[in-house]
Amino acid sequence: MSKTPQYSVANGSGPRKWPVLASCLTLMAVVIMVFLGIWQLDRMEQKQQRLDSIAQKYTTAPMHPFDVADQWQDVRDVPVQFRGELQATQLIFLDNQITNGANGYDVLAPVITRGRPLLVNLGWVAASASRAELPTIELPKGQVEIKGVITQPGLNPLIKETQQQFNAFPLRVQQIDIPLFNQQWASQLPDMVVERLSSQPQMSRFVTNWQPVVMSPQKHLGYAIQWFGLAIAAVVIFIIVLIRRTQ
Repeated sequence: MSKTPQYSVANGSGPRKWPVLASCLTLMAVVIMVFLGIWQLDRMEQKQQRLDSIAQKYTTAPMHPFDVADQWQDVRDVPVQFRGELQATQLIFLDNQITNGANGYDVLAPVITRGRPLLVNLGWVAASASRAELPTIELPKGQVEIKGVITQPGLNPLIKETQQQFNAFPLRVQQIDIPLFNQQWASQLPDMVVERLSSQPQMSRFVTNWQPVVMSPQKHLGYAIQWFGLAIAAVVIFIIVLIRRTQ
């Protein structure tokens, strides 16, 4: 009488169970990588639209900042030119700004133009040797003519503001929060900042390093391809391991 062959689990000859845990981990990793790839493609599209918008806006002549909203729905990146009185006693130092590998500050100040205040980013200066000391800034007095572009600062929820007293200048802040400034000063600063590119008189102390788009659309496309490639590689490796396991 023939005997039915018996499988031995110890010898590895029995039927193998489906690797549930490995399957779940692989699926989770693939989903995350595909999501990151799609997110990079979305960022690429946003950057390309921003560059197209900048190219269109740069075909127009510079205008006064308070006239921009009458012509453009999105006021960012519109070139402006105006005259005003620089408020040199109300300097704002934006902390933790890196230029060419050096730590420093972006220096902002209100400029009174058409009887209203407007924040202008004068440019970057290197930090002092001591963290307790802010750089000494000398600014031209009287009227200045400023050429630049408009930006709208966004708030980063991960940044915690360390400044508690807003009426003692100069200020050292962690981000530009215009609604907070208006609340503290009972002012009506518009929701915009002019990034100074040049001025008369010149302010050679400051480094103007404004970049509307830090990462190009091509780089976002490259990162998307990498994420999709990693997702495909994870699936291929899982299939290969599964085939070898069943053999």
